[in-house]
Amino acid sequence: MVQAILRFYSYVFQLLVSLGALGVGLVAAMSENTTFQFEFLPWSPKELQNWLLVLGAIGVATVVLAFKGKMKFLFLAWTLVVTGLVVRGIFFSSYRFDGEADFQWALGFLVGVLATVLGAWSRARS
Repeated sequence: MVQAILRFYSYVFQLLVSLGALGVGLVAAMSENTTFQFEFLPWSPKELQNWLLVLGAIGVATVVLAFKGKMKFLFLAWTLVVTGLVVRGIFFSSYRFDGEADFQWALGFLVGVLATVLGAWSRARS
């Protein structure tokens, strides 16, 4: 029961992250001003739009495939990539938090991402 809940959580969480990246990438691609930047992510403003589009599409595809029971290890790999990006963004980037509450939110997000790894791991084993 707990594994099923973790799997469902992993699918929903990673789908939302992937759709968010895809959506931001699409808005940037259709916008005249493409100089936006997320200091949290390792790419320059010019590269960021393309990376968000590609990663968003990959994320959606891995969630759909894992949900259908195909390529389950790909979903686990995807959750590890997202975890790596979040860890890098929180601890190893030039990003500076606006106070303790902002940092706590980021740590909460990291815990949420780590929980998706557990759900993907349980899916990959079954």
